Amino acid sequence: MQLRTYNIAPLFLGTDGLTDVQSNRLEELLSKIKLTEKQAEERDKLIAKRDADVELPAGAKSLIESYVDAEVYQYKDTFDSKEVAKGRDVEDQAIDLYNRVFFTDHRKAVDGDKYYELSFNGIVGHPDVVDADNLMVKDAKSSWSKKTFPKTPDKADNSTYTWQVRTYLYMLRGMTGLDWRRGEVFHALVTTPEELVPEYEHDSLHFADDLADNLRVTVCDVELTDDHILHMERRIKAAQKYAEEYKDYLLNKNK
Repeated sequence: MQLRTYNIAPLFLGTDGLTDVQSNRLEELLSKIKLTEKQAEERDKLIAKRDADVELPAGAKSLIESYVDAEVYQYKDTFDSKEVAKGRDVEDQAIDLYNRVFFTDHRKAVDGDKYYELSFNGIVGHPDVVDADNLMVKDAKSSWSKKTFPKTPDKADNSTYTWQVRTYLYMLRGMTGLDWRRGEVFHALVTTPEELVPEYEHDSLHFADDLADNLRVTVCDVELTDDHILHMERRIKAAQKYAEEYKDYLLNKNK
């Protein structure tokens, strides 16, 4: 099973182990020379929770099952929509727009580029822009229309996109041995190709060339911390284990 970055977010959503409050409490208890019986019991419960195997959330299990289903039943699942088609068709324009706003010279990674295809720890993916000089990954998202374009970073914040970029950074760390930590998700408002605009939507929603460039890009910063890395590695290990168990069930059911 190879996980893919474009839909990997459900694997990493949620938290495992101790909360910050519980972690602080455990550190406090471990620092004590002598504990009461009740404190010792609390310490042991917190340690057990900290060290327990990861229980994947329902969304993560569904994701893993979809990969195994496709493998066992031998099919390829595809998804397309007008929004997806636009994102694919205007990707270069989105990157050009970003370049004009921030005076950069990025381009979309293509087959043959050093970082076009990433592969590490059972995950594969194709980042949009790899800024190797600054150890950054930048992912372009092209909004469907002026109405759906997120005008502020708060409105643009999306855990699916954030975890996608974190996964690219995690993979690049593993592949290069360098300290990749920072990334961006940038939302670009680019004119929709005429053939994709539905008859029931007004053209003014989709023609963006009349706007100043600075109005048409919203950037969300992404950070990969040590805690994120630990969380990801625990979840990946749990996913691989669950995939084996689920595949074994499918292959041996009704026998």
